Amino acid sequence: MHKSNRTLLEEFPWHITCLGRMGDWPVEMRAVIDAIMATDYPICTGWGEETIQIYNDAYNDIFGAKHPDSFGAPLRESWPEIWPFVSESLSQVRETGEPFSLTDAMLPLIKTDAPEECYFHFSYSAIKDLTGDTLGVMAVAHETTREVVARRRNKILELTPRSPNLGGMASFSDGLRDILAANEKDCHQGALFWLSSDNGFPLETEWTIRCENDFVDAVRPAVAACLSRGGQGTFDLPAKARRDGAARQGCLIPIADKNARLVGALLMVPNSLVKIDADFFGFAELISQKVHTLLHAAEVLESDIQAARDKMTEQSAMYRFLFENIRDGAIYTATDGDPHDSEIILAVNRRASEMLGYDPEEVVGMQREAFFFPDDASVEAALAERGKEGFVTGELTFKAQDGQPMPMGITSNLFNLPGGEARSITIIRDLTAQKKQEREREDRVRMEALANLTRAIAHDFNNLLTVVLGGLDMLEERLSEDDPNLALIHNVTRAAEEAGNLTNQIITYSRPSRRKVKTIEVEGFLQEIRPLLESALGAGNTLAIRAAGASVYCRTDPSILTSGLLNLATNARQAMPKGGTLFIGLSELDVDGVYPSHDGYELPASDYLAISVSDTGMGISENVRGKIFEPFVTTKAVGEGTGLGLPIFLDGIREAGGDLRLSAETGDGAAFQVLLPRVSSAEATSNGDQISIAGNGEVILYVEDNAHVRAQTEVMLKELNFVAIVARHARDALAIARSDVQIDMVLTDVVMPGGMSGHALARELADIRPDLPVVMTSGYDPEVDTKPANTHAFLPKPYSRDELGDVMVRNLGREREE
Repeated sequence: MHKSNRTLLEEFPWHITCLGRMGDWPVEMRAVIDAIMATDYPICTGWGEETIQIYNDAYNDIFGAKHPDSFGAPLRESWPEIWPFVSESLSQVRETGEPFSLTDAMLPLIKTDAPEECYFHFSYSAIKDLTGDTLGVMAVAHETTREVVARRRNKILELTPRSPNLGGMASFSDGLRDILAANEKDCHQGALFWLSSDNGFPLETEWTIRCENDFVDAVRPAVAACLSRGGQGTFDLPAKARRDGAARQGCLIPIADKNARLVGALLMVPNSLVKIDADFFGFAELISQKVHTLLHAAEVLESDIQAARDKMTEQSAMYRFLFENIRDGAIYTATDGDPHDSEIILAVNRRASEMLGYDPEEVVGMQREAFFFPDDASVEAALAERGKEGFVTGELTFKAQDGQPMPMGITSNLFNLPGGEARSITIIRDLTAQKKQEREREDRVRMEALANLTRAIAHDFNNLLTVVLGGLDMLEERLSEDDPNLALIHNVTRAAEEAGNLTNQIITYSRPSRRKVKTIEVEGFLQEIRPLLESALGAGNTLAIRAAGASVYCRTDPSILTSGLLNLATNARQAMPKGGTLFIGLSELDVDGVYPSHDGYELPASDYLAISVSDTGMGISENVRGKIFEPFVTTKAVGEGTGLGLPIFLDGIREAGGDLRLSAETGDGAAFQVLLPRVSSAEATSNGDQISIAGNGEVILYVEDNAHVRAQTEVMLKELNFVAIVARHARDALAIARSDVQIDMVLTDVVMPGGMSGHALARELADIRPDLPVVMTSGYDPEVDTKPANTHAFLPKPYSRDELGDVMVRNLGREREE
């Protein structure tokens, strides 16, 4: 029968130690020893220069077989294997008087016959007398070996299949290797052998852990011998396979398939500090159970997949026809309905595989996660709803084989087979085209809203510009040709015309409009708008216009051409922040000499005048070049550009029979070609400009609700030698038309108050005076999409006196010729 440590304390011959007789010990020392003997918590004290050990009964397990010899013995004699560490810690406590502690510290203790891993929470603290001198050291220790080792070994429970579609051990072997490689104590060295199906001999290794090739070769015969003796257990390692720091024995875990046929063997050689005891064998058994559970589950899954494949071949021809030929994709999976399970694809139809970019056989066995992007909350929500309700419908983003996102409409249902197995069928529909149509519809709605907003102000604004232009025309008539103010009048006129064009630009892009196509002499035109171009280009830049050497003519809308060139000049200024040059040149080309079209637009075979516009700026980046002519595409900061300048310029030039092209060459600067139908000098001279724009006293019924425009146009008509009868709205005009008064032509605004537009007035006039010519005028025409084309002549606002006279005389001319 073992004596208690208190008895040992009373009987020990202390006089032979450096502590001397017990009766001579300090009172403080006796008090501490009495206190530790009364507690159940493991405490050891060390006294004197030799650190003589006195500890309580609870500390005996820590000493193991060294007790009771260690009681009253110097610490160095009891623990020589850890003395360097312990002595340093004790010296630190004695010198500083401060406690020293560690958590889950590993100490290789020899409790029986060999060092073994031991883990402790412990602390050392100084024991002082009343004067503050250190009498000894107290060690409070709690062994945590069992807990630390259990945590380390229980990591094997986290082993799950990484690649279920591979089947068998291949589905989890990589995960097993990683867990064991991280556990250096229990698996200092390891290897997974494949066994021959003929005789069970260990063949090649699937993987090894901290093993050289000669280790595998040296240990293979011993593994074979162990397997022949029944498999699981330990065996002595051959001398050639022994390594420093590793145990002298290996532990072998045989692996069998569901038919009890051995297919593999796992060898583990623990660290030399790990005891190969009942606990270690329990760990080996835990590995065996986990590996066999996963292996058999993988085999069942593989069997299910194969059975599903076999069953698919046995289905009726009608089922296969429906599954393969419905216009939507169909995906058939094995799942228990849990949002976090590994849903496995059992079959897909041809349409689904086409949409996702896979071969049908390639998809079988893959997991659901392969078809979605990580952390997609909408997928998680859909799976949760399906698990709760049994079905889900909605839209999800799938990941195709090439990694591209694909919007899909989905309907997914859970159901059980007669045998109780859970399955799902998911129908998918590609929404790419639908999403594109929705975006296009949103763009159309936005454009229409923008057009409506513009039209709301265009009428009144253009009325005001009509007054301005008319007044400038009359003011110009009053100035002599050498009047210094004439150039100022011309610039203001050009600015007013440009203001009208700016108002009409968004309407121009949002719906068709009538162009003022004219024959112009291009070089003279460029010199005329040169001040505007220089103003748009800015003071720090230079404008260089290269003359053609002779007069060249073309047909175009001067307003659109002016606006477009100003837009290119503004863009050039933005691209040349440190200054540069904008070059404008003229050249005559046929269709073979022009820049390629960005959208394949083909020009009619003819001769063209190319206005080349290039700058010395930073150029156009590749990601912008492909969409530079699209609406709302701009590289300018917010508030500095709408992205409509180039699209409007392009549409206007094409309506006039030309085109706008961007050079295909990349590099410094941007280069454009403005292509215009060329007109010969003879044609330009013979164009209808010979018609006089003066009237012959014809009576004009003029209908206009805006007082400013009405007054200005009355004056212009009078100066053009017309007689104006003025009506403020359509109903006044009808009353005049029903009278006997002479009327040679009607000039009417389109948008007027009172419920009757200019078009409605024209229809009424056709019944009253069928042969009466009608000219419409407006800043915009709300009925442009609904009324027959070319029914009446149209004069866009704002207009000048010459434009007013031209349209009046031309339409009267038609009447005279008839």
